[in-house]
Amino acid sequence: MLLVNQKMTVRKEKLTRRLPVLVLVFCLMQPLLDVAGFWQGRLEYKSVVTTLLRMGSFLAVAGIGFFLSDRKRYYFLTAGAMAAFAGARSLALMQAGNPFSGEDLFNLAKVYMLIVYTLAFCTFLRRNGRVLRSILTGFACNLAIVAVVMLLSRLTGTDPYTYPNKQIGVQGWFLYGNPQSAVLSMLVPVAIGWALGKWPKRVLPVALTAIVGEGALFLLGTRLSCAAFVAAGIGMAVSILLVDRRRWRQAAAIGAVTLLLTAMIPVSPMVRNQQRVSESFDRKQQAFDELARVEEPGTEAEKQQRLVEAYRLYVPGIVKRFGGEKTLEAYDFSADVDRVANRRTMRLTFCRLLQEDSPASAKWFGMDVTRMKVQGVDLNWTTGQREEMVTSFDPENDFHAIYYLYGTVGLALIIAFFAFFAARGMFAMIRDFKTYYTLDFAAVAIACCTDLAHCIFTASTLRYINVSVYLAMVLAALWHLSRKVLSAKRMQISQ
Repeated sequence: MLLVNQKMTVRKEKLTRRLPVLVLVFCLMQPLLDVAGFWQGRLEYKSVVTTLLRMGSFLAVAGIGFFLSDRKRYYFLTAGAMAAFAGARSLALMQAGNPFSGEDLFNLAKVYMLIVYTLAFCTFLRRNGRVLRSILTGFACNLAIVAVVMLLSRLTGTDPYTYPNKQIGVQGWFLYGNPQSAVLSMLVPVAIGWALGKWPKRVLPVALTAIVGEGALFLLGTRLSCAAFVAAGIGMAVSILLVDRRRWRQAAAIGAVTLLLTAMIPVSPMVRNQQRVSESFDRKQQAFDELARVEEPGTEAEKQQRLVEAYRLYVPGIVKRFGGEKTLEAYDFSADVDRVANRRTMRLTFCRLLQEDSPASAKWFGMDVTRMKVQGVDLNWTTGQREEMVTSFDPENDFHAIYYLYGTVGLALIIAFFAFFAARGMFAMIRDFKTYYTLDFAAVAIACCTDLAHCIFTASTLRYINVSVYLAMVLAALWHLSRKVLSAKRMQISQ
């Protein structure tokens, strides 16, 4: 028995020493898998290979984390909590007459993967502090890969555009704009932090990193990507001055890049898209007014009937599922097409009405995602054409989706999960600002905040495995950089 334990200890030590390399390789896999997934879709191949690679890497990370952990109770507690929630939710769905579907189970598994990934990366960092440098280096390398892919897609004429129906924005060989915005919003501040650590006395490499990263967010052209490059640039520039004012030249370089790109926002892909959206809504409003004949006299019933006919065109799935009268009430009888035809609003409206039609348990444990689909003629947002299709009203915004899919209990649990890391970081700064607030800490904190902004305002992270894996590493790095043991080590070094 003693010999077995010794062999196990030796294996753990060998694996622990290899963790920095393994984590770096794992990081570098991520954009390559994204590009492979894009081309599989473009060439109409099945995504079996990339799916198996992602699942295999997840199982490997989770397995290694569990094997190396000297606090396995946290893994058991996490597994128990996830199993308990899944069981309670399954009972709630059965009460509503909708037992777990395969699609719904896969959705829940993707949320769970974020939690398991984070726990495993915390274990890696606890076992070998050099893993942090691998994460930072991996993020910087991935930013370079993404930038090269965006450039190649433009040079070869194969860029799918961030907004394909308007041919606006540089997306590169990646599947969706919003998730890619979330990925870049994490890569950029961490890459700038990595550059600051690698070249503490040089300005040019840091400025070039800021140009590449913030430029990629600028060209992507979503509203959140533009907000993210401003947050990354200003946040890192201010952090440099807070940490070491003698490095003001680096802060000035990053600030100058950010201010230059901010000044160019009026001619950015984001503004051009918003102008096209505004023009489109103007045309839709005119068509809506003509269809609803809002200016024509008539009885209240006649006016409502005309509104229902207009709603059938703009929100056919909601009218089909809940009826005209209930749909009008949900929209407060609005004739404002900016509200009626807003995609996020219609998804949230559908889910709210669906929840009202469900048992009370739906508010606590959510609803099956398959109930959020309606078959019928609707607008294909990719082609801009109306066609027979299955329309999904799965909410785009991550936290709204968590609430409607997993109820108040699920939302409270995920908020508590994020609050734990936020509280650790805040308490660390309050306890000893000079010790804890390093440039690495600032970089991962900014990355965490910008990605959570994506969670709040769009669908980008919690149910996209290729995005949540980055968030898991960011959260683990934030946990590691706010540990008390690091404070003690730094105090010993200073003495």
